Amino acid sequence: MRFSRELIEKAGLSPRVNQVGFVILTSCLAVGLAGYLFSRVWGLGLCLALLSLAFAIEVLRLKAEARQRAFDACWPQVFDSFQSASISGLGFREQLDYLSAQGPAALRKEFGNLLRLYDSGYELDRLMPQLRLQFSNRYADLLALLIELDSELGGHGMAVTYQRAAIQVRREQGETSQLQAKQGWVSSSAKLALLAPWLIALVLVQLPQNKAAFATELGAAILILGLVLSLVAYALVNRMGRLPLPGRVLNGIQ
Repeated sequence: MRFSRELIEKAGLSPRVNQVGFVILTSCLAVGLAGYLFSRVWGLGLCLALLSLAFAIEVLRLKAEARQRAFDACWPQVFDSFQSASISGLGFREQLDYLSAQGPAALRKEFGNLLRLYDSGYELDRLMPQLRLQFSNRYADLLALLIELDSELGGHGMAVTYQRAAIQVRREQGETSQLQAKQGWVSSSAKLALLAPWLIALVLVQLPQNKAAFATELGAAILILGLVLSLVAYALVNRMGRLPLPGRVLNGIQ
């Protein structure tokens, strides 16, 4: 349950965790029941219910990845904003106020929380760990480091540093997007191929002799074994198709 809750939260559905879980569970049961009524083979109905659960998990995973990409895409704008603030001489509080009100929509809430902490008396040495903690993102770690340097250097030369950071983040995201697009086609094709045996099973079960064979204990065991192998293949495709992204090497939280 913890895995499913975390996946739903990463997909941006945290206010409706229980409702989403209920919809997924009832949908899987409905698919399994429909499969049984269609084939009159309980083993096939059970396998279809579990496959529909795997499909729902895949949809949530794709939604979570898309949300994370959209979240990451906002960070170059943040660095651009700090560059403009450094050029125009805006203070750190004014910059937090701007980002919480007019910054990227996906990040406004977190910057608003940081603004409230700053107004409550938090100094930079206490606020930067909170920034790293709230975003839990390598770009936020880089921003926190640059803000600390900005404070130590008095803003001297920081506009160029923020500009270089924005360029670096954009370049990294562009290269990562290209790799993910190429890798996505391969992994998606492999996952679609996993559905082929089950579509064939649905066709074969229409013949009376095949239906009688699948309705036996041996037939159910074969279906369940096929399901286990399909789930193992799905897990392997996800693992081998996952791109290794850079870690949080600038995370200052202990």
